[in-house]
Amino acid sequence: MASNAADKRKRTDLLHRGVRLAIQIMFFILAPSVFSAAFNGVKYIFTQLGVAAPIEATSFLVLLVGVLAFTILFGRFFCGFACAFGTLGDVLFGVFDFLRSKTPIPRLEFPDKLVRALSLVKFAILIGICAACFFGVWAVVSGYSPWVAFAAFISGSLEGVQVAAFVTLGLVIVGMILRERFFCQFLCPLGAIFSLMPVLGCSEFTRTPSLCPANCGRCKKTCPVDIWPDGGTVVHGECISCGRCADVCPIGNINLVAIEKPQTVALAQVGGEEAAAKSSKPKRKTKANWHLLRGTEIPVVLVKALLLLALFWVLGATRYLPAFQDVFGFLPF
Repeated sequence: MASNAADKRKRTDLLHRGVRLAIQIMFFILAPSVFSAAFNGVKYIFTQLGVAAPIEATSFLVLLVGVLAFTILFGRFFCGFACAFGTLGDVLFGVFDFLRSKTPIPRLEFPDKLVRALSLVKFAILIGICAACFFGVWAVVSGYSPWVAFAAFISGSLEGVQVAAFVTLGLVIVGMILRERFFCQFLCPLGAIFSLMPVLGCSEFTRTPSLCPANCGRCKKTCPVDIWPDGGTVVHGECISCGRCADVCPIGNINLVAIEKPQTVALAQVGGEEAAAKSSKPKRKTKANWHLLRGTEIPVVLVKALLLLALFWVLGATRYLPAFQDVFGFLPF
């Protein structure tokens, strides 16, 4: 029985990973430059502040606001499913990890303290870039920027990008190959902003630790950014909403929404206080006694993906699609 349950979890995990990869490829094709364009909005703000100029609603800034608003509503779905840089990292790591599994080469594991320390690097990078824009020296610093080089590849134009930027990109790619979500977790300045954003509670993966089996930890082991699925905590801002923790949990204890069905009152009426007391004890969250929303169900993921794609389309950040304004003759902002 346990073996059947484990096999079912494995099949579900593989199915959800396949759907996620398909969505990532779709966004990589249709909206590959959103990461760079949205962060251009951040750089624009600090550049304007540095020269005491008014901040206008440029396309970069509007896109940034749109992505941040989506993050508040649905968590870091963009990072987990739509960021071209994240997709590149997932593919590179996945290929290397498959090849590594055929050899005795072990995975690169970092101690928790080192992970926490390295996770702060992206905030230093964010502050450094914002300062460079504010003081008007970004044009010099950008010559070493890996995402400038990546954006050049995506756009198909390498003109004006210095060799140093491609060298830096190469080093980042090595990190992506050796460690899952290396850039996202340790270096991404836009990810630093996302990690500070408030997220609606219904969009945070959470668990009830008291229900977890002793010495399990499967959720943290499979998490690409090495965190426990404890919504509302400081480190939970690192969650990229991939949902892999929910897929591997052996007791279904990780959900976006878990609402207990009203059984306590009924039991109290039938069996008295003793039955009510028993029903109030922590219990395994199952479909029999809880309304569950894991957040990894394919319909839920597809709805989020389509909403995000529609947002990018409205904001003019998609390729190969007719512009929203060309179709409807107006912009909704």
